[in-house]
Amino acid sequence: MSDEEARGKPRSAARLPATLLLVMIVLISGAVLWLASEPAPEKPAPPNADITLAPPPAEKPAQAAHPAPPPAAAATPEPAAENPPEPAHPPTPPSPSPPAAGPTHGSAPPAPARTPEAPAPAKPATISEPPPDPTVVQPPAAAVARLPRPARSTPLPNAPDPEISEESPRGQLPVVGRDGREAWRVYARPFDPEDKRPKIAAVIYGLGSSAAATRSAIQGLPGAVTLAFTPYADQLPSWMAAARAAGHESLIMVPMEPSNYPEFDPGPQALLTSLSDRENVERLEWMLGRGVGYVGVASFMGSRFTGSPRHMRMFLESLKKRGLLFLESQTGSNMMMTELAASVNVPFTANRLYIDGKASRAAIDNQLREAEGLAKRVGAAVIMGFPYPVTLERVAAWAAGVEKRGFALAPVSALAARKDR
Repeated sequence: MSDEEARGKPRSAARLPATLLLVMIVLISGAVLWLASEPAPEKPAPPNADITLAPPPAEKPAQAAHPAPPPAAAATPEPAAENPPEPAHPPTPPSPSPPAAGPTHGSAPPAPARTPEAPAPAKPATISEPPPDPTVVQPPAAAVARLPRPARSTPLPNAPDPEISEESPRGQLPVVGRDGREAWRVYARPFDPEDKRPKIAAVIYGLGSSAAATRSAIQGLPGAVTLAFTPYADQLPSWMAAARAAGHESLIMVPMEPSNYPEFDPGPQALLTSLSDRENVERLEWMLGRGVGYVGVASFMGSRFTGSPRHMRMFLESLKKRGLLFLESQTGSNMMMTELAASVNVPFTANRLYIDGKASRAAIDNQLREAEGLAKRVGAAVIMGFPYPVTLERVAAWAAGVEKRGFALAPVSALAARKDR
């Protein structure tokens, strides 16, 4: 072997490991660059996180009438916000509106889709009304207050009474019986008319959409508390039957046209001033056909509709035909409504106070004390509240001791006035 060949052999042997090392360095560098270019994975939400939809602003009266629902994730009844906005429809999945005639009470219409709107100009300070349909803004089951069971109330008789009801294409509707009996008395919770104590009728409205909130109100509040149900709720006959079994009177809420319609839409079956009397009567009968065993109806929104004497006369005459009472939910001075109801001879009463304009324990307790003072001054008062967890909890606690303080907790029918003739 020559000296040239001897020197070339070790040189070739040294070149091979160097080449392999260079290849490995290139591969490792490429892998590092590839990993660095990958986007970081999103941090998953905790398994118990609640996703809530913020409601749009409501038709805003000059005096605040109602707060927005507390955050769905809050399990305690005390909301964090001191001045929550007024509640309204949250956005809901769009679905077709039912026809004017609508189905019978065996099915429920879909709630209309809602998108946030700008607040409307303030209304006169003498009137306040509930915000656009809060009946679908309900707390989840985890947020509903766990109320202690009240003393058991005597169940009310099963409904409907066949002697004061009739079948119709829109469901079973109440009528005045041949013997003159009327639903507002037949389905009423018994109350001693000779009771001279100041009377307070507490009405929880917006029930039927949330099973948890509705069940909590039915089972956790004394039977003397009146329950008002949305006509758009599913399983309405079952909820009303459960309410009667627990001793509660029931009302059906009737959405009406507000002054800022169509910016705020009270729903596909709302009574509108732009419709004919026949169309409005058909819509009213659709709502009345959704359930049975109620003593009357409560208006919902409706500042434009209730401000029209012609439309309200038609509405009240329809209620008279059905033997029902009317609860005006707007607060403030409205002599026109009082006089109109008297002229049509319909049992009538009006809400005097919303108790949860601020959804906090202290604020609601203050409003309940205000209601007691009002009842002492004028003899009787109707108050209304939405089934926020804190509202249900404070009403239950208040109702447990209100009679010991010298007041009568009365069903709404006991405060409805009419000149019988």
